[in-house]
Amino acid sequence: MNFEDNIFILNIRIRMIQDLLILDTDGDMFFSKTLDDLDFLDRSLGSLLAGLRENTRLIERDEQFYNLAGAERQFCELLIELSHGEGNISGARYPELHEKANILRNRSLERRRAIEESIVETKRISLEPVVGYDELHELLSS
Repeated sequence: MNFEDNIFILNIRIRMIQDLLILDTDGDMFFSKTLDDLDFLDRSLGSLLAGLRENTRLIERDEQFYNLAGAERQFCELLIELSHGEGNISGARYPELHEKANILRNRSLERRRAIEESIVETKRISLEPVVGYDELHELLSS
């Protein structure tokens, strides 16, 4: 799985929804598609996190965790904007959007905590020597 490219595309999709909120769009036309997009983003971010956590040998794994954390932050900002905004697609106009955004925001916050824990775990593992001092001494003296 190409984590970097997938995270990049998800960031673009998040920005696309943010742009939708800035423009004077027809809320009724875009409302259900926006809900579908939010569900897609939620599932995709969860899938990427699971993939990164499982792939312990990935080169630049920490960098991808940081990229994913950035995407999660951007997703949370979008959800807050949807929930508390006043635009054509907002929690003020669609109360079910307010509820959904809060549920998705809580999931995103849980994933962000999991990302932070994974980064700490990765750093702890990388600090442990692969070969112990005695083993290295034995190998070099042979």
